[in-house]
Amino acid sequence: MTLPPLITFRQVSKFYGRGEATIRALDHIDLSISRGEFVSIMGPSGSGKSTAMNIIGGLDVPSSGEYLFQGIPTSSFDRSQLTLLRRHMLGFVFQGFNLLARTSAVENVELPLVYRGMDHKERRQRALAALEQVGLKGREGHTTQELSGGQQQRVAIARAIVTDPAVLLADEPTGNLDTRTSIEIMELITRLNRENGITVIMVTHEEDIAAYGKRLLRFVDGRLASDQAQVKEPDRVS
Repeated sequence: MTLPPLITFRQVSKFYGRGEATIRALDHIDLSISRGEFVSIMGPSGSGKSTAMNIIGGLDVPSSGEYLFQGIPTSSFDRSQLTLLRRHMLGFVFQGFNLLARTSAVENVELPLVYRGMDHKERRQRALAALEQVGLKGREGHTTQELSGGQQQRVAIARAIVTDPAVLLADEPTGNLDTRTSIEIMELITRLNRENGITVIMVTHEEDIAAYGKRLLRFVDGRLASDQAQVKEPDRVS
C-alpha cells in the first residue's frame, strides 16, 4: 500500500487583516513533501516562506485550503491535538537557539521529554544519547554561557531530535553563526537526514546553505514560484 505524502498543502491560503488592509501571506499553495526529503525554502521578506513553515509546524492554521499531515486533515485538530502533533512528530531549530540560560546542556535537551511526562532516568539517558549524536559528549554539564554559538546550536538540534520526530523544521539555523561553524551545523543536519531518515524542512536566506537541500522551494508574493531538485554539492569543512 502506498503511503500518503508526509506533508500536503491543498490550495492553502493565509490572510491577515480585513478589507483593504488584507495581507495575502499565502495564495493557493499546492505542495507535497515525502518522508525523508531535505527541502530548502527561500524567498524575500514577506514572500510567505515563514508563514508556510508556521502552518507546517502547527503554529498557525490556513485561512482556506487544507493542510494534511500523513494524509490526515489538520483542520479537524483542536488546540490540544495540534500541541500533540508538535510534541510527538516535529522538532524545531531556530536561529536564536532558544536555550534556557544558566541551565546545563543535558537539562535543555531533556525539556521536551519533561513535557511528555517521561521519568528522569529514561529522559536523562535519551538526552545524553542525543548530545553524543550531535558531537557534544563531554559537554553535557556545561551551561549555555559556557558553550560557543555552534555548540549551542548543537544543543538545540539535540533537543529537537531527542523525541525522534518525523520532521525537523529549521528556521535560519545558521543565521547567527560564522561560515565554518555554519558548514559544520549543516553537515550535521545533512547526516541526520541521511542516516536517521528525518525529513528536514529548512528556511534560509543564504544560497550556499540552501544548497544542502535536495529540493528547493522559492516563494514570491505568497505564491510558490518554483519547485526544483538540486544537484549542486555545497562546500564542506576541510
